[in-house]
Amino acid sequence: MTTKLFCSMCLRRSLFLKTPSHFRFDFSNLAENNVSNSNAPSENLFAHFVTTRFNISSAVAAKMLKKEPTLGRLKTLDKVEQLADMLNRHGCTEVQIANIIRLRPSLMKTSAERVLEPKIQLLKDLGVERENIPKIVTMSPNILASKLETLRSNLEFLKSVFLTNDFLVRAIMRSPNIIVLSVQNKLKPSIAFWEGFGFHGVEFIKFLLFNLKILTCSSLSPEQRDLIRKIGIQKESKMYKYVVSIVARSRIEGLEAKIKILQLCGLSPEEVWGLVRANPVVLTKSEESIKTKMDFILNHMGLSVDFVTKYPNMISMSLDKVIWPRFLVLQSMTAMNGAGEVKPTRLGTMLMLTEAKFVARIIERHPESAALWTVYKNAIADVSKSSKIKRFSVS
Repeated sequence: MTTKLFCSMCLRRSLFLKTPSHFRFDFSNLAENNVSNSNAPSENLFAHFVTTRFNISSAVAAKMLKKEPTLGRLKTLDKVEQLADMLNRHGCTEVQIANIIRLRPSLMKTSAERVLEPKIQLLKDLGVERENIPKIVTMSPNILASKLETLRSNLEFLKSVFLTNDFLVRAIMRSPNIIVLSVQNKLKPSIAFWEGFGFHGVEFIKFLLFNLKILTCSSLSPEQRDLIRKIGIQKESKMYKYVVSIVARSRIEGLEAKIKILQLCGLSPEEVWGLVRANPVVLTKSEESIKTKMDFILNHMGLSVDFVTKYPNMISMSLDKVIWPRFLVLQSMTAMNGAGEVKPTRLGTMLMLTEAKFVARIIERHPESAALWTVYKNAIADVSKSSKIKRFSVS
């Protein structure tokens, strides 16, 4: 009897294992027919929902489940659907919602009406327009993931820093993440640090609005302090604060690489520091931008490093929209006048003019103004022209 029972069990197990795949139940069909059916595997329900509604790949859905395993054990997807509907109601597109839940999948376990809606209302009460809500929560989903009381506390502190709701809303629009920065560990130390450099009141607000990343800076490394010293701007100068802000929010390796590029172009250390002192904006440009402009100025335009040091603002100008078009106009003028080579001093004067003054004083006053206007207009329209110029290595 025991033998027969054992054989019977083995036979049933063998038949089950050998059952053809087309007899097996497809859970994805169940999810498609009824995503809230509690008898279906939760993981399949979740994956099916995010892949079909938001076009999220299966691989990304798997990563979301790995980050939040409990999503795979949800019995229904009611909260997930409520979250999507709530965000959609506040103006978020399907793409924006997909980005939010991809970055913060834990939100799909939260009550949209009871927990998340009050956080959005907090922004609206502050003065954020409805059309700007999607941008803010997409750029910083952590706002929705933070505790409501923490957000309230942070906003109250930020109000005391920015003085008016209008300034604070402008700051949030530029960098929504400031709302979730720790007051004790980030905001207070950073503000105290910058106040130590003499920033106060409206000047400090304008300084913050210029680059809100400095709210994460509360100290300078010895290398950063040494770089500021080498630039040589006096503390009494208004430009000193600007230089400190650039250095504080930049990687020291990146700043040193930009200095090295200028030296490789033939500028002496003294000339490099003089150029940076006269035009600190150069430190905010990318290494590739500096290299490309120096390439063009020295090798294509045939100008000297002396010209660069005399007109340091040139390094921070647009190559496509300013330097190249005006150089072409001057070349055309020189050819029309039969004056031979382009005079660098004339170009320097042209570069210092605003576009309106350049057109009025240089192009419109020339006897061949129509021809010059065509040259200038075509150069401005073809902004990719300078990228086609043969490059010369400066390294």
